[in-house]
Amino acid sequence: MELTCHCGNVNIKLESVPDEVGECNCSICRRYAASWAYFSPKQVEVTCNEKTDFYCWGDKEVEFHRCSICGCLTHYVTTEQCDSNILAVNMKMAENEVLAAIPVRKIDGASY
Repeated sequence: MELTCHCGNVNIKLESVPDEVGECNCSICRRYAASWAYFSPKQVEVTCNEKTDFYCWGDKEVEFHRCSICGCLTHYVTTEQCDSNILAVNMKMAENEVLAAIPVRKIDGASY
């Protein structure tokens, strides 16, 4: 499965369609309105012509990446500060019919 940002600068290849996406209500995810699919970094290939920009806040455990050209939020990666090794993909980059077929799990990130 391949996903791209709006301008096509960021290309993400997944081994398969995820079983579910997570929609988190924490202070940043609710603002981003992302639908996250969680993977091991080995399961995802991210390529881009122009480097992505990223935002890292608070506990510095997660870098949220966006296309430096069109601004689409594409993925996040955990940093060395985090005890998990995750590459989460914003599935809002998928076609509507693909995203509509994936079950959604609500995550109450605001509570912790």
